[in-house]
Amino acid sequence: MRVSFGQTLEAGWSTTAIGQISAASRWRGRNGFVMEDEREAALEALKREAAEYGADGIIGVRFEADEVRNCEVEGMALTRVTATGMAVRIARAA
Repeated sequence: MRVSFGQTLEAGWSTTAIGQISAASRWRGRNGFVMEDEREAALEALKREAAEYGADGIIGVRFEADEVRNCEVEGMALTRVTATGMAVRIARAA
C-alpha cells in the first residue's frame, strides 16, 4: 500500500479517487500514550481500511489526536490518534 502525506503519489502517478477514509488507534490512558506508536497504529488501521475498498494507495494522510474525559466521574483522560486520507487506485496503462 503506497502512502503519501501530499496530494499525489510518488513519481506523479495518475490516480482515481475512491473516497475519504479514516481509522483510529485504540483509546489509551494519557500515562501510557506514546504519540509515535499511536500514529503508526492509526496508519496501519488506515491501510487496512483502504485495502477493504480495493485501494492501491492513500494520499493526503493527516493525523489528529483526540482526548476525552468523563465529566461526571474523576478519572484518567483517554487519548487516541485518528488518521484520515483519500483512498485511491493507481491508473493502469491501457
